Amino acid sequence: MAKSKYLFPEMDKTTMAIERLKLFEPKEGYHLAFSGGKDSQVIYRLAEMSGVKFDAHYQVTTVDPPELMQFMRRKYPDVKFELPELTMWELIPKKRMPPTQLVRYCCEYLKERGGEGRFVVTGIRALESPKRMNNRRMMENCHPKQKQVLNPIIDWNINDVWDFTNKGIGYHCKLYDEGWDRIGCIGCPMGNKKNMLMQFKRYPTIKNKYIKAFDEMIRVRKERGMKTTWKTAQEVFDWWVYRT
Repeated sequence: MAKSKYLFPEMDKTTMAIERLKLFEPKEGYHLAFSGGKDSQVIYRLAEMSGVKFDAHYQVTTVDPPELMQFMRRKYPDVKFELPELTMWELIPKKRMPPTQLVRYCCEYLKERGGEGRFVVTGIRALESPKRMNNRRMMENCHPKQKQVLNPIIDWNINDVWDFTNKGIGYHCKLYDEGWDRIGCIGCPMGNKKNMLMQFKRYPTIKNKYIKAFDEMIRVRKERGMKTTWKTAQEVFDWWVYRT
């Protein structure tokens, strides 16, 4: 890990994160990337505690859990909801393939477009995945989008997050109480088959929208002369979820 992650090593993690926010505060304030999940709740509260200037933004994906949207509107009314240029249902036919673990174009189009030209604060943690542990740093530069990124809790573990949430915030989205480990897009391809099936059982309307989008995707592929072994949208859905 980079040495920058260990600024103020003599401090506890909460104080260290607050000092990081203070140290890099831009004159115009931070663009706080808010997802409504536990990590972004921690970042929001730490920003409040630090006294830095910030404005919070949520990137609407059109496959957002309704319980999460309701939670944010109720508990974080100041968060600005940013609408995408394309919905997921328009994006799938445009890309002519479903989003997958290897080709996550949905994140680029729907989740990572905010904060251009700003200093962005996120709740990214290195321990969330091996890939993040190897690739993410406390301070990052995103040159194509002309933005700097600060990840103040990059070195926090899951226990740090829940301990701070329970003691320093006192509430969270109810989906966590219903067994969700991470809260994000319904049908996210980064989830496993069990999670995807659980979500589609809970949100059948979203499942049907995916199938309808796959049907349009097949039509576009055939119209453009692309090789397509899928005959129906249901075949695409089964391949996508069961990964066969």
